[in-house]
Amino acid sequence: MMTFLMLAGLCWQDKPDLEKTKLYVYDSTKGMTLKVMKEGAVELTVTEEDPDTGKKSSRTLSAPSLEEFRKKNPEVVRKYEIDRYTGARRSVVPDDFDQLFRDFRRGLPEMPAIPRLDPFEGDLDKWMEEQRRYMEDLRKRFRRPAEPAPAPLPAPPPAAPPAPAPVVPEFGVKVEPVEDTLRDQLSLKEGEGVMVGEVKPGSAAEKSGLKKHDIILKLDGKAVGDTWSFRKDVLKALEQPEFDVEILRAGKRETLKAKPGSK
Repeated sequence: MMTFLMLAGLCWQDKPDLEKTKLYVYDSTKGMTLKVMKEGAVELTVTEEDPDTGKKSSRTLSAPSLEEFRKKNPEVVRKYEIDRYTGARRSVVPDDFDQLFRDFRRGLPEMPAIPRLDPFEGDLDKWMEEQRRYMEDLRKRFRRPAEPAPAPLPAPPPAAPPAPAPVVPEFGVKVEPVEDTLRDQLSLKEGEGVMVGEVKPGSAAEKSGLKKHDIILKLDGKAVGDTWSFRKDVLKALEQPEFDVEILRAGKRETLKAKPGSK
């Protein structure tokens, strides 16, 4: 069967003889034309450029067979990849193969000899065991050394104990504004005093004698005007070990002694 190899978009330099030609290759990028005739003759025409003058010139190389052409022109065969087009493979010279194999085996342990692979002979089991030991030796030689374990991280310092809750002094009373009707009945001025709405059991307010519906007029000698000023004044009074509470009860003014408690 006649075979032709051409690159797309390229033209033949000269028309080959179809009856006598087995392979025809024209590669303009390499500047070469390869002909292989049916009887085996090889003809290669290459166009080369002179590096000094820049002029191009052609030359033709030929041989009666591909093997002879390869022997006569090894550099040209490699440069123009002749074996790629002809489908031939480079044969390995026995001496070259032995050297290649020796280079490959360099540094490796001696491989056990291969006996006759006869399952009825005892040498096969022995050879398999030798192969196993051989492969294990290879694994040991090329095994990647284990990386050292990372140093353990230092233990975190023990957590500090939670800070104790601050001691908040407490008087234990809720107050509310004095209604206008009650203020008129008691002849109280505008913004004078607050009325006790609730007394917490067991608190300093209860121990001092305060009762619900009492009207607190002064704290530690300072007049009480409204519920907001009372909160500020009572916090300041609680900083002392003892303070006076002036009240109005049943139309009569009284002074009570209060001793702050703690919550």
